[in-house]
Amino acid sequence: MIHKSHSKNELVKIIESCEIDIKNPRKYRKTDLSILLNDKLKIIEFIKPNEDLCIYNLTDLRYYLSIVNPKKRLSIKEKNKVILICKKIKHLSRNSFLLSETEYKDMNEVFIDAEYICNFGDIPSVRKAIRDLNNYTFLKKPFEPKLSDIMKKELDMKQKLKQTAIYKCEIKQGKFIIEFD
Repeated sequence: MIHKSHSKNELVKIIESCEIDIKNPRKYRKTDLSILLNDKLKIIEFIKPNEDLCIYNLTDLRYYLSIVNPKKRLSIKEKNKVILICKKIKHLSRNSFLLSETEYKDMNEVFIDAEYICNFGDIPSVRKAIRDLNNYTFLKKPFEPKLSDIMKKELDMKQKLKQTAIYKCEIKQGKFIIEFD
């Protein structure tokens, strides 16, 4: 039931954050821990929600563990390929979308590559490359990188931290004494 892409440390983190009753989960090997966790998930009825992983109930946890780990969808070889495409697109945008300065022969190749890398929106380089490509004047519709729920939540939190406070003017009536030194 538990997908093999989840690491031992991630399983331990899930056990501790959801307060699943497994004593000292770090002492087990990954295979033993996954079997033990799988057995516990069949027995228990409730878990503590985990906001970071978007796990709110037992069904969400079972689903999350059964699918490929959203953080490890790519092999190293595939990730290098995606990052190389991102570099090409960034190079194109830095050169004012002049194809003569890049490896691309026409803009259709660029759009095909952009469609491919949009599937990996959790990688920061992909988001930057797509943002740069969306500045192209003759683009019919903007590309949108696909993000996992966890990454969406993380980016929203970062955006909220970056926002500055908006000061509001407050008017009070009455008598006031203002002194200047």
